[in-house]
Amino acid sequence: MEAQMKRPRTWRKLVKKLQRKKRRQKLARDRDKKLEEEELQKRNDHSYKQWLEHQEHMEELQRIADEKEQQENEEQWLRRELLAQKQFQREQQMRLAEEKAQEELREQQYKKLKELEEAKKRQQEERQRKAEEAAKELEETIKICDEYLQDPGMATPTRMQGYIETRPGEKQCEFYKKTQCCRFGYRCSHSHTRPLLSNIILIRNFFQHRLLDQQQHEEYSSAEEQLEMGEGDLRSDYDEFCADVWPELEQFGEIVNFRTARNVQPHARGTVFVEYKHKRSALKAFINLQSRYYAAKRLNVEFAHITHWRTAVCGHSGSLHQICLDGFSPPRV
Repeated sequence: MEAQMKRPRTWRKLVKKLQRKKRRQKLARDRDKKLEEEELQKRNDHSYKQWLEHQEHMEELQRIADEKEQQENEEQWLRRELLAQKQFQREQQMRLAEEKAQEELREQQYKKLKELEEAKKRQQEERQRKAEEAAKELEETIKICDEYLQDPGMATPTRMQGYIETRPGEKQCEFYKKTQCCRFGYRCSHSHTRPLLSNIILIRNFFQHRLLDQQQHEEYSSAEEQLEMGEGDLRSDYDEFCADVWPELEQFGEIVNFRTARNVQPHARGTVFVEYKHKRSALKAFINLQSRYYAAKRLNVEFAHITHWRTAVCGHSGSLHQICLDGFSPPRV
């Protein structure tokens, strides 16, 4: 019974659905027909035709403007791209040039460093070679000196008869040549010549005395200090000095001349010259006195070459800045 009742309802729903569909289709056909009629009417209308032509013309203008703008934009992009490429190439070239310059600089620095290291190595090898040669020469010299000292009948070795020059090839310093003293010392622009072996030794600044220091700086010394000490005190102290050092110097051999510079200038003040009768005696004194101490000062012993004592020693003339040696009178020993 219920099934029979449901069938008419289903059929009515289907009928209504079909009716709605037909109505929609009819409305759509009417609407399309109306639009076609309106479109046909518009096409037949002159003003509408003009409007359409105007629209088409405007669209064409817009299209042309769009194409032109697109072309301009593309050209601008191409120009920017070209500029960017050129800028990139310039930067690339600059970077490559900078890298090349840095590489060349590194190579130069490395080459310079290598050259410096090689030069340093050569200098070190040269110093080592010279040191070895000097050590070997010193060893041979010591050996020869020992043989010379041990054999009284042996003549002076040939290698000990030469001279040492501070500046080979330069002009001889006349002051040093005459007195074996020079105010400029090793800074002198002329050459100082010293013998390798001589019968005369000198001990620089061996005799020290307060009066000589005061005379060098008279402008700083007071009248009381000058009254406290005079020539008599200087002579007395010098005789005492000679009595102290003479026996030590004489034990190496016979002394034929003993001179002490009383100059007040530091390069000659108190320098003692000892002339032995024989070179062998001077060599003994040189070896034994070298680097010894006297009055808390280390002795600096050298061989000297005085051609004429008369030209070297001026005597006590009272001048404080003589070029020649201002000597004491011979010691009373």
